[in-house]
Parts: sequence; structure tokens; C-alpha cells
Amino acid sequence: MTDRSYHHGNLRAALIEAGLAALEKGEDGPLSLRAIARDVGVSANAAYRHFADKQALLGALAAEGFRRFAQAQT
Repeated sequence: MTDRSYHHGNLRAALIEAGLAALEKGEDGPLSLRAIARDVGVSANAAYRHFADKQALLGALAAEGFRRFAQAQT
């Protein structure tokens, strides 16, 4: 869990950052939207307002990863 709770701002972006961080750490077990929400300091319901399910989160993580890769290539 992060040492700061999420309060205001772009929750979708915060969830994506937390998801990418979890993937980079190579944490054991499957990635879950609930765990990512907990890491950000919000309820699972808040996370589900931005992502319909785990697949939607994974799609957003992939898109952000590809965006960062493309940016690094320029």
C-alpha cells in the first residue's frame, strides 16, 4: 500500500500508475482491480467507475505501456 491515500485529481491515471507499478514489481499472484484500488487508497467501487472490469484495466495498462514505449523511441 502506498503511504499516501488518493484524495482528488485524476483517479483513472492514479489507478493506471499503480497498476504499472505492480506489474514492474512483478508481484506474486494475479493483478486485481481491488488490490490496485487499495494501493491507491480508494474503494473498489470507485475504481469500477473508471474500469468496468479487470480486462478494461489491463487494456488501459497496455495502452499506456505502448504510449510510453513509443515516446521513448522518439
